[in-house]
Amino acid sequence: NLNVERYYASGSTIGYTSPSTKIVYMNGNFFDDFTASEVADNLMHEWLHKLGFDHDSSATARRPYSVPYAIGYIAEDMVAGLM
Repeated sequence: NLNVERYYASGSTIGYTSPSTKIVYMNGNFFDDFTASEVADNLMHEWLHKLGFDHDSSATARRPYSVPYAIGYIAEDMVAGLM
C-alpha cells in the first residue's frame, strides 16, 4: 500500500519516507507544479525506500545511479511517454 500525505515546507526536500512508516510525505511546494510524470518519479523513488533501498544523503556523483533515483527516472520516462 502507498499512503500519501502532503505537507508544505520550504527547502529542497521533495518528499520523504522510511521503511518503518506506512506514509510517504510529499512536499506540496513541489507537487503543486509537478507534471504527472514527475509525480510518478517521486512516488516510485519513495516506494523504493520503503523496500529498503537507499542513496547518499548529499548530492554525489553516484547518487543519480542509486536504485531509488534510477528507477524513479525510468518511471518518469514511462509516464511521459503515455502523455
